[in-house]
This record gives sequence, structure tokens and C-alpha cells, in this order.
Amino acid sequence: MDEMKSLENIGEPLQVIGKDVLYIDSVRLVRNLPSLRFDYNSIVVCRSGRIMVEVGGSSQINVQPGQMLLIPAGKLVQPMMISTDVEAHALLVSDRMLKLLLGSRIHIWNKALYMKEIFVIAGNGSMSDMQHLSMPMLSRCGGMHLSKDILESYLRMMLLLICEDLLHHEHMSVKDEDESTDHDKELFNRFLMFLSKQQQKRQRVAFYAGLLNITPKYLSTICKRVSDKSPSRWITESVMQDCYMLLKDSDLSVKEISNRLGFPNSSFFGQYFREEAGMTPLAYRNQNKK
Repeated sequence: MDEMKSLENIGEPLQVIGKDVLYIDSVRLVRNLPSLRFDYNSIVVCRSGRIMVEVGGSSQINVQPGQMLLIPAGKLVQPMMISTDVEAHALLVSDRMLKLLLGSRIHIWNKALYMKEIFVIAGNGSMSDMQHLSMPMLSRCGGMHLSKDILESYLRMMLLLICEDLLHHEHMSVKDEDESTDHDKELFNRFLMFLSKQQQKRQRVAFYAGLLNITPKYLSTICKRVSDKSPSRWITESVMQDCYMLLKDSDLSVKEISNRLGFPNSSFFGQYFREEAGMTPLAYRNQNKK
């Protein structure tokens, strides 16, 4: 699915820094959209009302007033319900900009959202900062000579505050920081990026290792060291997101979906899906088709 085309469906998001940072003043505009997989990391602040989304094809997330919804790039997102009284803003940040702004701290974001799957946090300090990221502030900054530098500094501060909140989340309260090096984390982050951008994600571990110019064994070691999951597991979970999306939101036949995702035939696809989802592709479609 064309992410930018999907964005056009919800109106005119303000491009804060080129196409690397987009700001949406009201998420009410995203109602009745099909499943989305943005090439952006999404930060949604809920001030009033209620939002319900499905993340990754299976997890349903409720967002209450005073909470912040965080969705990493590449994750399948299905808007389920947005109440009529909702007041919420959304900030979309590209992977490139997120890495630029967070530097080595990006491992906190990736660990929390990809590994621990922490998608909702209390706003705390970053909540009030996000509320100030409003149209008047952006319009004023747009007329400044140093607007890009000012915005990047502002966004970096806000992202670091979010990372600070993530570090204090109960699911991040592990005994010690993992033993992986910064080099391990960098390679792991690149692996996630390559995986999210592949149209046919069901590739051998050696394929992704080749993109990283390392051996499959080394990629496996890094993934286990950083995330406690094998690269094969990461690949399978990402493939299943594509399966869920196409079965729910397209009229493609099971055979056509099988071909699109790079399976050798629909029988193999059906077996693969059944082993992961506990039901056949058609049963999942009948249960979830809108």
C-alpha cells in the first residue's frame, strides 16, 4: 500500500521538515481508513475521547485521555474506533529523521516498541510538550531563519522525553541493560529497517544478512543478543502482518495473496498461515473481513 497516498486520504498533513516529519492536527480525519503501514514512526497524543486501534494484525490497543499512542515504522495499524469527541494530534517521523534525532538512543525506542511492544504510555512531561506542537507554533517557526534547526532541536527534546518515559515503563524494568554493543544495536536496527521495507519479506536469513554484509550466523547472534528473538522469528512475524492486512482489507484471492507474498503455492501459504494463526486464511478472512 502507498503510505503517502493513504496520508492524502486523511486531508492535508502539515509537512514540518520536508517529508521526514508530518503533523496532523486532528486524528478524527483518519476515521474509516483501511489498514495502514506507514513508513513513519507515529506519535499520537489523546487529549479527550477514546481511540482504539489494532496493531500488528492481532493486538487491540485502547488509548484514553492523557495517554500517548506510539507506533513504530512498518507496523500494521488498523483504526478500529475513534470517538466523536476525540481531541488528538499525531506526529509522524521517518526512520531517517528518528535516527538522526535520537542517535544512539534509538535503541530505547526500538527495544520498547519492537521487542517489548509498548504502544501506549502516560503522557507525563512529553504529553504537555506535544500539546504545544500546534499550528500557531509551527507557523511562527516557519518564518524564522533557523526554523529547521529549531524544530529539530524541539523534536529531539520531545523524543528524548518519550524515551525517558519508556525507560520507566514496567515492562522495561529489566535487571540490567543488555550486553549488546552499540554496533550490535546498529546492525539490528538496520535489519528491522530492511525487513519493514521488503515487499516480499519471506526471505532466508541469508538474504537479510547479505544486505547487511554480514554472515547469517552473525545476524542470528546479534538478533538473539539484542532482542532474545531469532531473525527467522522477526521475519515470520513481519510476514504475518502482511497476511493479516491483505486478508482483511483486500479482495485478493488466497492464491493471489500467496503469490504477492512470495509463497511457492497457496497450499504452502495455507499451512504457513495455519501454523502461526491457528486457523486457515479463509477462516481468518471470514472472521475479520469488514
